[in-house]
Amino acid sequence: MPLQSDRSGPKPGARPLSQLVPILCLVGVITLVSAITPAIKYTLQHGAVDFLELASSRVVIGFLFLAGITTWLDFRGLRALRPRHILQLTLLGMLGVGAYPIGAWGLAYTSVTHFAIIYSLLPTFTTLISIGCGKDRITVATVSGLLLSWTGCLLAVTTGISLPGMGLGFGDALILLFTVMMSCYLVLSPNIVKRFGVWTSNTTMFGTASLVILAGVATRGTAPHAGLSFEVAGLLLFIGTATAGVFLLRSRALQSLSPAVVGTYHNLIPICTIGLAYLWLSESVTIYTLLGAIAVVAGTELVRRAPVLTCPSAAPSLALPHN
Repeated sequence: MPLQSDRSGPKPGARPLSQLVPILCLVGVITLVSAITPAIKYTLQHGAVDFLELASSRVVIGFLFLAGITTWLDFRGLRALRPRHILQLTLLGMLGVGAYPIGAWGLAYTSVTHFAIIYSLLPTFTTLISIGCGKDRITVATVSGLLLSWTGCLLAVTTGISLPGMGLGFGDALILLFTVMMSCYLVLSPNIVKRFGVWTSNTTMFGTASLVILAGVATRGTAPHAGLSFEVAGLLLFIGTATAGVFLLRSRALQSLSPAVVGTYHNLIPICTIGLAYLWLSESVTIYTLLGAIAVVAGTELVRRAPVLTCPSAAPSLALPHN
């Protein structure tokens, strides 16, 4: 008896919805991250707030946003947390959420363009950390891609336009530290997020990190400014809610995709960010900036396409997927 065709099954070549959702989450991450950085720079230039106050408002607003949603959707997850779980999430959160004051500090002393180029090295550091953790193996193509990316970054940063009144070396070093911390978060977070859930994990990390950052604000003895304009207040609200959205979308993507894949999609972030900085902040783009950015993107793409072998002890999801 011949088998009847299943008309309700997926069509040949169709991508299941479960595979599209993580990709759409990464698109949302790219959009939000590209807009957050120029918004922070504009606020630092035109608002009566410094980098630590901006970072504290960013994290606190993100925490309030997450806490309300998590209480509604996953209150059982919050109640199930034990002190050792909170400590574990706190340490992880200091790599991700705790890196935001460092990023804002560096952005106060460099341009959005430099920020975007240095932050685009995220896939290279993610790959190095994955190799160091025994999840990936290094190849000649991987080394070539790493060297190309770092050379392009040095070309764009050291020979680009000099901004009056800004310490390029100091600000760029802080952005580099911010990038390394985020890379560590990308590699270490998947298992923890899967264990506690996206909502509970991110809410706890934002809550504990906000306490630490607010303690830093109190130690400095700076009081919040009451006379904020509607424009600056709106930007602070956008930065905080968008930050929470980035963590949620990225965490959701990391549940199905490897850290290397998530880092690869960050190749689009510097392009979008530099374009917004040019249109919104009137930042100049030199030939060195373009050549350096192209080298960085080409190098990170070479790292992604390198025939990296997954160690037998590593999970299959940590291998680099085919194009």
